[in-house]
Amino acid sequence: MNLRTEILREYSRRQMLKVVGHVGGDKERFAELMRLFLSGEYRVVQRSAWAVSKVVERAPKLIAPYFRSLVAMLEDDSAHPAAHRNILRLLQTAPIPARYEGRLYDLCITKIDDPTAPTAVRAFAIEVAARIARGEPDLLAEITLVTGRHLKDAKAAIKAKARNVLKVGAEK
Repeated sequence: MNLRTEILREYSRRQMLKVVGHVGGDKERFAELMRLFLSGEYRVVQRSAWAVSKVVERAPKLIAPYFRSLVAMLEDDSAHPAAHRNILRLLQTAPIPARYEGRLYDLCITKIDDPTAPTAVRAFAIEVAARIARGEPDLLAEITLVTGRHLKDAKAAIKAKARNVLKVGAEK
C-alpha cells in the first residue's frame, strides 16, 4: 500500500481505519506514516494525523522514538490544528518520557489559556496537563486556575475536561 496515496485518496473514518489497519503495530510502516505526518505538507499532515493517533492508541510504544518531533510540532504555531489535536489526543494515554514532561506541561497550559485555540486542542491539553501533574498539588492548582479563567464562556468539551481536572485536584 502506498500510504501517501491512500491518505490523500479521501478524508473519512473508513479510509483512516484502512490506513491504521495497514500500519498495525509494524515499526517500519509506522515510520513511513510518521514521515508523512512530519513532512510539513499541509494536506498530508492533516490527513495522516488521525491515523497516527489511532495507531498509537492501539500500539503506544511505537511513538517513543518520535517524541522530540511531536513536541517540536506542538511548539510550531503554523502546524495544522489537526496535528496539534491528534498529538494531544495520543498523549492522553501514550507513555510520556520524563524528560519531556516539563515542556509538554508548559505547552498544554499555553494551549488551555488560549481562547483562540480549537476546542478539542484545549480539552485534550487539559487532560494531558492533568496527567503530567498527578501527584503534584502545585501543578494541579495551576491547571485549576487556568481552566477556571475560561469556564464561563467555554464549550462543553472544555467544561467536562475541566471538571475532571478539578475533581482530581480536590482528591489530592
